[in-house]
Amino acid sequence: MSDEGTPGHSPLRRVLAVGMALAGGVWMLQGLGILTAGGSFMIGDPKWTAIGAVFVGAGILLALRTRRQ
Repeated sequence: MSDEGTPGHSPLRRVLAVGMALAGGVWMLQGLGILTAGGSFMIGDPKWTAIGAVFVGAGILLALRTRRQ
């Protein structure tokens, strides 16, 4: 019996969770001035470190929630 039909086990949710965590990680690294390729406006801006941390946390929580359901 497949659980693909239940909302908590949607592959899209898993992809979204991973995407959020990865994007947040990039934003954190740029905000910290570690990832400097491309000359982005985010580089060295602590605001993007905080926004990235929130996205990483939200991605992890979504992944855990998706896994438990």
